This record gives sequence, structure tokens and C-alpha cells, in this order.
Amino acid sequence: MERIATNRYRNRLFIHLFGLAHLIHTFIHYVTGETLPYYSIAFGILSYILLVVLYRMKINERALEITILLLMNLSVFILNFETVAAVNIVYFAIPIVASALYYDTLPIIGLGILSAIEILLLAFVFDQLGGRAPMFYVNLTLFVFIFFVLAMTVLHSVFFRKVWTQIEKKNESMERALLSKEGYLHLFFETAKDAIAVFDVDNKIIAINPAFEELYGWTQEECLGRSLPLVPEDRYDEVAERTLRVQQGESFSLLETQDLKKDGSRFDVQITLSPITDEAGNVIATSIISRDISYKKDAEKLILQAEKLKLTGEIAAGVAHEIRNPMTVISGFVQMMDNDEDYPYKEYTKLIHSEIERINLIISEFLVLAKPQPSYVRKISLKKVMGDIIMLFGPEMNMRGITFSSCWEQEDYFINGEEHQMKQVFINLIKNAIEAIDGLDRTGIIELRVEGHTDSHVSMRLHDNGAGISPETLAMIFEPFYTTKATGTGLGLLISQKIVQEHNGTLTIESREGTGTIATALLPCI
Repeated sequence: MERIATNRYRNRLFIHLFGLAHLIHTFIHYVTGETLPYYSIAFGILSYILLVVLYRMKINERALEITILLLMNLSVFILNFETVAAVNIVYFAIPIVASALYYDTLPIIGLGILSAIEILLLAFVFDQLGGRAPMFYVNLTLFVFIFFVLAMTVLHSVFFRKVWTQIEKKNESMERALLSKEGYLHLFFETAKDAIAVFDVDNKIIAINPAFEELYGWTQEECLGRSLPLVPEDRYDEVAERTLRVQQGESFSLLETQDLKKDGSRFDVQITLSPITDEAGNVIATSIISRDISYKKDAEKLILQAEKLKLTGEIAAGVAHEIRNPMTVISGFVQMMDNDEDYPYKEYTKLIHSEIERINLIISEFLVLAKPQPSYVRKISLKKVMGDIIMLFGPEMNMRGITFSSCWEQEDYFINGEEHQMKQVFINLIKNAIEAIDGLDRTGIIELRVEGHTDSHVSMRLHDNGAGISPETLAMIFEPFYTTKATGTGLGLLISQKIVQEHNGTLTIESREGTGTIATALLPCI
């Protein structure tokens, strides 16, 4: 319970005790036949009425407290001035006792000084303390004084026992709630699926949850009190600026970026950064909530890839139809000119004929994307498929000085699929490997490794030691029409990926400049 509320209860108690005291004091004077202190009684009644009015007006509780204590003191001063009995100065202690029950130091000091001044005035200025009252009056005065002090303290104790009991119960309830809240917060922190970390103003970790350990790979012992490399080097400046803004009180919600795991690998993450402030509003720490969204990014890439394939197919269907008809006519006339022995520009017709064949190749690749190819699914021997392809490329690899080797974990693997389509996939991959090696000043090597990936899949990994692919190019290799070759269409890998996906498999390309490329087809096997 607030201090204002308890002071209101005290004010009400002391107002009524103040009125009761004047009633009892008047009654005692009347019974004992002593002269009634009319001014003191009148002042007391008027003061009581004034206090009741002020209480009902709900004035400031501290102001009402001071008013009560001052009126008590003035009432005692008037009583002493009127009765001319030195023993009545003991009543000056009653307002001081009342102020002590308010647990307020300043009124005690103030009343003490005021009472001392008033007693000095009564003694040396007004000479009101020289009179001697009868022993009966002295005893009665002391009895009344003790009675009122006891009544004030006992009633105060009884009156506030219930209040203090309520306060204690409320404190216990608040303590339980606080402990419960802390328990819930701790439970949330420990069981949250998102990674949570708290950093101090020096950007050192002061707390992490188990999800953070699992996501980033760092244990709690490795993290606490340290600044860890959680972001890639190329993002240091960006992260430093963002950290500074958070330490100045700014927040960031659902920000998509990239972080680093303990092993140095990057992953896509969605983070929320918030400042932690003290009661004065000063930032004393920062919190980061991280969520791995790699799966989301992969899904977005697949959706984008599917949309590109669909768009490419729609374009291809129209382009192939519109181009093939006029190309047939052109091809026929070129062939006629080429067959004419007297035609003087046969070198041009041969060039035109080769370009027409290239256009037909592009149209054929268009048609693969434009519509589903008729598939004759049957059991395929991967060993036979690769044997036919190696036989096809064998002379070219020998001519270019390329060594080809293969390693099969078991004798053969079988899949359900369309043989010609699977041949097209590995023709494209081996052709790319040969072109990547061509022109280098080292012996070309192409290695094929076929092994069981799981109980239901087979991994076919083709590794060359060619020029490799830059990271920028690697990110674009499955884009339609993207090519780095002078005569390429930019559709070979896209078609290969589509075929593998139609066989419920995946095709991935890994490469580094100067060290070669690894193409891996993962296919469901029988």
C-alpha cells in the first residue's frame, strides 16, 4: 500500500482522537469542578470541525498531516496560556508523539523546536508557569496525559494492524508474482527456439540460450565474456554502425542478413535487435534474437527458379514455332545454293548452314523447357549410361590430353527414369568440364565417383581440375540464357537441372577459381 493511502488513515484517526481528547478534557474539568478552559475548548471544537471539512475535501495528505499537528500544538499552547498551571506543559509531548507515529522526521524536529519556543514564551514572557496547581489536579493531568499517549499509540497499533497485514500479504503476493515472472522469463529464455544473446556495452556476450549454442555452434563457456566473430568480415562496418545505433536506443526488427557459425560457414538469418535500459533510461545492454531462415531462402530460390522455368517455357513455345517455319525455307534455299556447282559463294552457304544448325539446337533446347518431354520410364543402368557417354567423348578427351577416371562404390546402380534425358544431363556436364580444362597449361583430369548417398539415393560426382567458376558466376549458372561462352545458349545447365528434378533428384555445382568444379547429381536409386 502506498504511503499516501496509509497517511490518509492516520489523518482520520488523529482527527477523531483530537476531537475526543477535547471532549474528555472538558468532561474531567466539569466533574472535578475545575474552571473550564473556555478558549481552549472553543479552539479545539472549531479545529476539529475544520479538520473534518479538510479531510472530506480530500486535500493533500501531507498538508493535512501538518495542519493536524500544528492545531494540536496550538491547542496545547492555548490550554497552558489559559490555565496557568506548569504541569500542563506535558501536553506539548502529545503532538510530538503523533508526529512520530507518522514516521516523518521533519514534523518531529519542527514541533520540538516550536514547543521549546512556546514553553520559553510561557515561562519568561507571559509568566504562565509560575502557578502551582493542587496535587489532585497535577495527578489528574499526568493521568490524562498518560491515558492519551497510551490511547493514541494503542489505537494506532490496532487500527494499522489490519493495514500492515494487508501490506505484508500484498508484498508476499508481489514477491511470488515477481519470482513467478522471473521463472517464466527464465523458462522462455531457456526453451525459446530462436537463438537469444545478450551483449554488454563493450559488445561482449553476457548471456546466451541453448538455441544460440545449437545455431551458432559456440558453447556457453566459450561465449561468456567474449566478443565472438559472428558476422562475415565484409559486413563488419555495417554491423558496427548498427550496433552503435542500438546502443543509442534504436531497435531493429526482422532484419534479414548473414551470420557466421563457429566453423566459419555463412547462413541466412533474421535478427531482431533491442536495447536493454535501466530505470533511468540508459542503455546498459543489447539483446539479439536470431532465427535461421536458410530454408526460407532455399524455398524462395526454388520458387523463383520454377517461375523462371515457366516463363522460359512460355517464351520458348512461341519462339520455336515462329522461327522454325521460316528457318525451314531458308535452309532449303541454302541447300540448293550449296548443291549448285557453279555457285561462287559456297563458303558463305556453309557458314549459313552451320549457323542454321546452331539455331535448330537452340530451338530444340527451347522445346525441352517449353513442354514436358515424352518420358519412357524404365529401369536404367547408370554404368551403361556413363559408358555410352564416355565412348562418345573418349576421342575428344584423348585429343585434348584429358585423363578420365571413374570410381564405383559397387558394380552398378539402377534408377527409374528416361535414358536419353539422363544422357543429356551428363553430356552437358562432361562437355562443360572439357571446355573448362581446354586451354590450361596443366594436364586435364576428370574424375567420376559414384557411391550410395543413403539407402534410397545414389550420388554421382563429376570433378574436373579446370579453371573453376567465380562466386559471382556460380550464383548465376542456373539462370536462363546466362552464359560465359561465346557460342553458348545459357540453357544447358538449366535443362540438366530440370531433368534431374523431374527424376526427383537434385543437381548442385561447387567450384572455386583455379581449383576446378564439382557437379553432383543426387538421384533416387532402386
